[in-house]
Amino acid sequence: MPSLSRGIASVLRWPKLALDQVRAARARHRAWRRLFPAGQESQAEDLSIEEWADARRAAELIANSHRGYFSKFNSLTAEAQEIFEEQAWVQAALNAERRVRLYREAVDSTWHKMQRLFPERLLERRFWMAARRAFLERVFNDYEADLALTYFYSVMRLAFDQKDTPVEYADDGLAQQSHIWNPRPVWEVYEATPKQMSRSVIRMLRNCGFRARFENPEGDADLVTARLLDGWGRQIADSSPRHLRMLRPVFYRDREAYLVGELMSRRRKLPVVLALRHEEAGIRVDAVLTGKEDMRNILFISTRSTFHVHNDNYREVLTFLDTLAPERGHPAMCAVLGFTHPARVALNQRLRRHLRETGERFSRTPGRAGMAMVVFAPPSFPYVFKVIRDFSSKTGWTGRTRIMDLYRWVHEINRGRLMLDAWLYRNLDFPRRHFDDGVVQELLESAPNSVRIEGDRIILKHVYAQRRVQPLNTFFDETRDRALRERVIDALGTFIKDLAGMGFFVGDCYGLTFNTGLTHGFNVALFDFDDLGPLFRYRFRETPQLPTEQDEFLWNTEIDGAWFAVDEFDVLVDEWERFLGVPPDLRDYFRRRHGDLFTIGYWVDAQRRLAAGEFHYALPYPPERCLANRSARRPPPNQMRLV
Repeated sequence: MPSLSRGIASVLRWPKLALDQVRAARARHRAWRRLFPAGQESQAEDLSIEEWADARRAAELIANSHRGYFSKFNSLTAEAQEIFEEQAWVQAALNAERRVRLYREAVDSTWHKMQRLFPERLLERRFWMAARRAFLERVFNDYEADLALTYFYSVMRLAFDQKDTPVEYADDGLAQQSHIWNPRPVWEVYEATPKQMSRSVIRMLRNCGFRARFENPEGDADLVTARLLDGWGRQIADSSPRHLRMLRPVFYRDREAYLVGELMSRRRKLPVVLALRHEEAGIRVDAVLTGKEDMRNILFISTRSTFHVHNDNYREVLTFLDTLAPERGHPAMCAVLGFTHPARVALNQRLRRHLRETGERFSRTPGRAGMAMVVFAPPSFPYVFKVIRDFSSKTGWTGRTRIMDLYRWVHEINRGRLMLDAWLYRNLDFPRRHFDDGVVQELLESAPNSVRIEGDRIILKHVYAQRRVQPLNTFFDETRDRALRERVIDALGTFIKDLAGMGFFVGDCYGLTFNTGLTHGFNVALFDFDDLGPLFRYRFRETPQLPTEQDEFLWNTEIDGAWFAVDEFDVLVDEWERFLGVPPDLRDYFRRRHGDLFTIGYWVDAQRRLAAGEFHYALPYPPERCLANRSARRPPPNQMRLV
């Protein structure tokens, strides 16, 4: 009888399997036709046998290079769990920086090989279109075909960069309309009624599969349950939670591991995140984040390193993340998973859709004009665009190459929630009608080597995209609320101290409020990097006194000059207070909160701690998000600051 039942079930399954196969075949056909619209097929037919052979060799080279890159990317990502278990924080930082550099290094290496193998064909567009077809024939049925195609275009872009010819930032729709999706859910569902939630949290923690032990999972589960129910009551309130739906992969960043998901009733959802830390006594839940604002302002931000997440099902994970913090946008979510170049592609697509749907134009951004950059954006777009000036009256100006090196360096380091990331685009092409006349005039006058007009098109040779923030000087000009003003000036002092704790200093401190901005989470972040440098470079001094009061009275600095020498990297801490940009009504408050910044002792001690290799721990969430009774176990204040 059992064999008969199995036989009947097998027969009944055959029609469904056949139908699934037909649907899959149709999806593949539609995806292929989107990649090769009518008319493109005939372009390749004119190639000779030799040209086709070269195109296939080029496609094979680029495909193998991408597989090698992606294998290294996944290998570094997979090490994150072991690093967390072994508390190897230095290695975590090294791996994070190494992983960011992998893409550029792989693309550059592939481009050099292409130059050696196909020197006569690299500027022939039909050669690249034939190589694209051969490339897609190789990768079309791979899950990561969308990532591979953006990689192909990155290599192609370097070829046409020699003549400043645009190559669109695109994946040809493969990311959004791929015919390959993983049918298995990327999440686990747990019971989350008030009676069941604590036991479900314990199961969730054990399902992480850590080899290191938890310190007190039962106690953590009770604290987490209380915090989740409190968050639900404050933010939802009109029903009771029933389930926890949590992503299976663990998110690793710096010293923390995060469990990401949502608390659900039948009709309502609340994003939730459990932040885990591993200390001497074991692994514990350190904090709980709830709600879209926590996701937007604390977790998924562009001022920190990217997450290391097991990514076999990255499209499904990204689809889930997009629902947790929709205000951040899909490009930002790609970036926080480490897919920075696909993030550029997604942002380019979002920008063009925004221009098309709103009718807005690129216009000057509010605030003071930058001395190093021309900055512009559609008024309601959440990113701004920056082109480096060819020349500037700024003191110490060394040209665009140095600034590009600085922006690349900041992109690759751990930004510690202190610096906004910036993405570089090459040869972006727009219709002239998308620009205000004032922006075009400023670009042509200040950055003629980075912009050109061809008919009704404008091509930007190098342009950076960066998350929009409100410059601090604009905030202070427009805000009269005393409590908010004090909160932000306090955040500026904390920013300066955290920057020093990480080993950095902004040399042009006199313009600090013009080069820093206020994020949605009321944190201060640096958005211009041309004056950023290592703290060890600077010597902190006080203004020496004249020998006698009579000498000081008679001395005229405009005629006689200064009575002491000041080197390029000298910082006079007593003079700095006058030029830092603190509004007059907040100076007394700032001095009470951060007066130690105007003493030599503070800066000498900061340099000493760095020289001794003391680790500067930056708490990635506000202290009030931490679970109860944890304050006694925190690092001392000089080693832990919220950034």
